[in-house]
Amino acid sequence: MGKHPTIELLERLNESLIYALESATCLAILYLAYYFLLRKEKSFRYNRFYLLAAVLFAVAFPLIEIDYNPATTPSVLNSIHQVGNEVGSEPIIEANKAYSYTITAQSERPFLLWWEIILALYIIGVALGIFKLLLRIRSFKEIVWFKRHNTRYKIKGSYFHVNTDGSMPTFSFFNYLFWDNTLDLTEREKTQILAHEKVHIREKHSYDIMFIEVLKIIFWFNPFLYLFKILLEECHEYLADRKVAAKTGSALYTQLLVKTVFRKMGLEYGSYFGKNQTVKRVNMLTSKKKVNFFKLLLPLPLIAILFFIFSFEAKIPSNVKIKNVTIENHLISGEDESPLPLEGIASLEESILYPQKAIAANIEGEVLVSFTVNTKGTIEDLKFDSKVGYDCEKEVLNALARTGKWKPAMIDGQPTEARVKLPIEFKRS
Repeated sequence: MGKHPTIELLERLNESLIYALESATCLAILYLAYYFLLRKEKSFRYNRFYLLAAVLFAVAFPLIEIDYNPATTPSVLNSIHQVGNEVGSEPIIEANKAYSYTITAQSERPFLLWWEIILALYIIGVALGIFKLLLRIRSFKEIVWFKRHNTRYKIKGSYFHVNTDGSMPTFSFFNYLFWDNTLDLTEREKTQILAHEKVHIREKHSYDIMFIEVLKIIFWFNPFLYLFKILLEECHEYLADRKVAAKTGSALYTQLLVKTVFRKMGLEYGSYFGKNQTVKRVNMLTSKKKVNFFKLLLPLPLIAILFFIFSFEAKIPSNVKIKNVTIENHLISGEDESPLPLEGIASLEESILYPQKAIAANIEGEVLVSFTVNTKGTIEDLKFDSKVGYDCEKEVLNALARTGKWKPAMIDGQPTEARVKLPIEFKRS
């Protein structure tokens, strides 16, 4: 009999909650590593790669399952793995007890159970995130549509130039550069701001932001994704500032940063010139501090440890062994042949799987199965003389079914019906 659909749903929900917890833990550790080691380093391309990779690792590591044998692994790593996996070692929901409550004469099922509320809240959060994202994208399309008479395609820079006529600040979104042509700026300042936004377009920073936005829809409950977006935008601005300052000079570009008035119009997904904190950007431009390459390498062993903790699962190898094949009702002489599978007894031994139930419960034991192999090589009258349980007998039956017909016993040169007894040992090694 299969599991009740509600129980299956609860088990999947339990796995999802554990995954979310492990992913959030991994993301939090990688965030702290960046904040304390890399944030003030002027390795902007490396920082950008780290931030994007960290999000990917946090999402992927808990999904990857790699078995390893703790007996051949250093004890230090086993201790780290054991401590780290405590985050997801216990079930969050006891699925089998989901409906275990006492029924009295006046009791009735609540309108919503607590896990149903959690599921409903998650779905509502995802729906709101999708709606918000589509609404923002539509607003950009409307801007382009209404300002289409002011839109020009710049071949050299490979972008669309859209004059906003003061309706919104200067910013970039994918290959669109929205320019506030009402600003009172000198030609030099215009050139610097345009150069800054064109860096965002060339470096495809909008793709980074949209990637984070999609993950925010799925993991809207994870606060570290919002922090990662802030750090990524900060890194984008530093990179664009450095490229422009390298051409125009740090002093002149710093004056422009100080002069620029912040304009935030709610265009969360665009990159625009006055978006980040000017003081931080000025300090980063004027800082003479050299890149500490040792710090850049420090996160690598941390990532390796997190990969080991969240992607590896300790499993002791399990062996299934057929001890001896016994023919019960015939005496086999030197010229006689015992009944065997067509591909040999070793193939049968290899095809018997150690059941996951028995592994999880750390069960060992011997299954004694007997059956008759008739003159046509067909197995008949099968029974278990001793059992272990935990699906061990089921796996033996499946393996015997996969072997198909056997070679019948040959007694005095004639095919003969014979009774076979197989002791099959299930042992953790």
